[in-house]
Amino acid sequence: MKLQSIAIQEFKQFTGRLVIDDLQPGLNLFVGPNEAGKSTIAEAVRAVFLERYKASHLKDLLPWGKASGQPSVEVSFDLDGTPCRLSKQFVTRQRCELKIGQSVFGEDEAEDKLASLLGFSRAARGPLKAENAGVPGLLWVQQGGTQEMRDSTGHAAQYLRDALTQLSGGSESAGEDALIAAVQRELRQLLTARTQKSTGPLAEAEQTLARLIEERDELEQQRRQFEENIARLAAQQEAFDDTQRKRPWELHEQKALQAQLRADAAAELERSLQGLAQALKASEAELALPLQQEQNALELEAAVARERQQLDALRASVAAVQAEHAQAAASVAQFEQAFADANRALELANAAVTAADLRSQIGLYRAESERLEASIAAAGTANDAMLEAAREAATLEIDEAKLKRLAALSGELSVLRARTEAAMTRIEYRLNGAMTVDDETVSGEGVLRLDGEKRIGLGTLGELRVVPGVSDLPARLSELASLEARHAQLLQALGVASLGEGESRHEQWKALVAQQKSQAKILEVHAPQGIEALRAASATAAARMQAANERLAGLPDVSTAAPLDDARRNAEIARDALEAARKVLTQAADKKSTGMANEEALAAQLQRKEAQLSDEAFCRNRALWQTKIVEQRVQVEALRKQREGRERELEAARLDDPAAEAKRYRASAELARSEQNERQVRIAGLRSQLETVGASGLGERLAALEARVEQATRRKDELSLRASALSLLDEVLVDERDAAVAQLRAPLTERLGHYLKRIFPQSTIALGDDLSPATLDRYGRADTLDALSFGTREQLGILTRLAYADLLKASGRPTLLMLDDAAVHTDAARRDAIKRALIDAATRHQILVFTCHPELWDDLGVRQRAIEDLKVAA
Repeated sequence: MKLQSIAIQEFKQFTGRLVIDDLQPGLNLFVGPNEAGKSTIAEAVRAVFLERYKASHLKDLLPWGKASGQPSVEVSFDLDGTPCRLSKQFVTRQRCELKIGQSVFGEDEAEDKLASLLGFSRAARGPLKAENAGVPGLLWVQQGGTQEMRDSTGHAAQYLRDALTQLSGGSESAGEDALIAAVQRELRQLLTARTQKSTGPLAEAEQTLARLIEERDELEQQRRQFEENIARLAAQQEAFDDTQRKRPWELHEQKALQAQLRADAAAELERSLQGLAQALKASEAELALPLQQEQNALELEAAVARERQQLDALRASVAAVQAEHAQAAASVAQFEQAFADANRALELANAAVTAADLRSQIGLYRAESERLEASIAAAGTANDAMLEAAREAATLEIDEAKLKRLAALSGELSVLRARTEAAMTRIEYRLNGAMTVDDETVSGEGVLRLDGEKRIGLGTLGELRVVPGVSDLPARLSELASLEARHAQLLQALGVASLGEGESRHEQWKALVAQQKSQAKILEVHAPQGIEALRAASATAAARMQAANERLAGLPDVSTAAPLDDARRNAEIARDALEAARKVLTQAADKKSTGMANEEALAAQLQRKEAQLSDEAFCRNRALWQTKIVEQRVQVEALRKQREGRERELEAARLDDPAAEAKRYRASAELARSEQNERQVRIAGLRSQLETVGASGLGERLAALEARVEQATRRKDELSLRASALSLLDEVLVDERDAAVAQLRAPLTERLGHYLKRIFPQSTIALGDDLSPATLDRYGRADTLDALSFGTREQLGILTRLAYADLLKASGRPTLLMLDDAAVHTDAARRDAIKRALIDAATRHQILVFTCHPELWDDLGVRQRAIEDLKVAA
């Protein structure tokens, strides 16, 4: 099947009619930006072939922004050399017509014929579903759906199988499939299809066996526990009797008593040691006070010697600082005079600059005044001319609407006069004598136009009665009179004698209005804010010039002024030098005052300390605390030796930690008593359990459960054996069927290999039962489609569809391929391979490619058809 033209009208974004003709039998490339209408064209083709024309859901096909319309699509195509035409109209006044050669099919018959020809099925109701799309759903790829192959291939699987059967000469055995299905149904009752897990009776048997085994194991555990409890009871009773004879807690209590006595003796030693420590601490405290007093006296003597040296050095430093201060004061006075001279020179230089600025401003004000005076004169001239043009235009102004009505009426009058004259009876005469027309004498030569019945007297020859042949002549004359009256009324209202005079007057008025506007523009150029504003600006400029002259006259004589930059630089140098001298003077003053203050403070401090050392009371107290230091040191040393002896005794007493020993033995005694009591409780509990279990018939219940376990094991083994047999039979049958199917699918496998090697050399594709690609085998590794990248799945989607198209064409099926933005995620190298595959396939099929990247497809050797150009041509 080859499309020849597509006509789309009032379809979504195409509010008008769009015609695409001259479609090539091979590759056709349509380009345009996003939302240009590429996908709308593809959708129109799908709708005209696949959608039911009476479907109520197609209201979204209405033109955008219009609540009503008649979406319609018409295609012309060639089918095995037979010209065909299909047209459908949707939503309102729905219709469908299919013409194949001389045969015409309408409505439902046409749609059934299309489904049969193209290989799809009609939906019972509602929109077309994916499972009904068949071959077109496989070959007509929508935007963003190139990589999705499994569903579309599955929906077209029956048509592909029919094509394979026709090409291979074989067929898939329906009986063999039925047998496999029956075996698998039986197998699925025992094992799940996917995970081969037990189900149905087998799962129930396994669960029953597991439950019985669990119950048996529980009884076995109870029996073993019963036997263990008997042995445990005997052991516990023997241990209880032996412990009751030995009574180990009494020995532990005796050892605890002895350890406690040793602990009490050690505590008494510790209390004695604490008393010695407190006495030693008190003696050391009494010694610390005279020691601190002696230390303070020694430090005071050292400080006096040190401060005498510091005072001598400080006095020498103060003398040097006073000399520096005097020198800095003299330097500041010198720099202050230089700074005053520089400031006076700077003021004179600033006055010179101000004078120059004022002279420049005076020149500018003078030029501005002259310019404003000239503008005032030009604006006055333009204003006078504008007023004169306005006055003259007012005398010539004419009503333009009435003038247009006069022109239209004059045209109508001319036409009506011509028609009236043509309708009158016209008599041309050339007389040698005279004749009468309604008693009026006529002679010579001329033309008579008779607008009604006339009597023409011919003298002795008699008379003629002339009746015009046009019956509506009086009406035309009446209409002519009415138009002439209206024409005269308009001339009078306009005050002109003719249309020409009125048009001439109107042209003169327009020229004066244009002149008025021109003068107004000139006035706006010279005086955009009015002539008074110009006069005010001129007065302001004159006042400013006068003020500048007065300021210039008030400045001093600047003929000896230095350049401003030199004067400013000299002033800055003088200021910096003065500031530096003042900083030096400030620093010298600070040093001087600080040195003198430090000298006075240090001298007073030294005098106080020397007086303290020479005080008689201080000397007597010093002799007393020196004596006390000697006595107190002897006492502290004796206490330290006594404390050390007690510490050695206490260390020997604590060597085995008698308090911890007593605690440990008491805990051991308590633990021995507690263990004996617990042992007695356990013996009572074990005797109670054994009596209860012994009376429950444990052995008989265990034997009965063993028999049930053996029976359940035989049932489970029988079902497992049946499942294994069915599984083996299923594998054998499937292998046999797959071998036959592989032979049947050979043509499709060959076409897939033809295209696949362009991008994936030395690779193969395994097909599923629905003939869709299942895995891609490369370099000995098989990857499922879901494991491949998006771009790779997109490329496989294009190549496999080309192979399906070859298969369908070989079996006589119509093939048309549509790819809407199909290779978006493909790199440059693989895109070139895709292009070669498309060019190859285009020798056998018609292919419509829609893309928003024309620069990537400009090397196909085919004309790119821009959607925008198609819209303009429409």
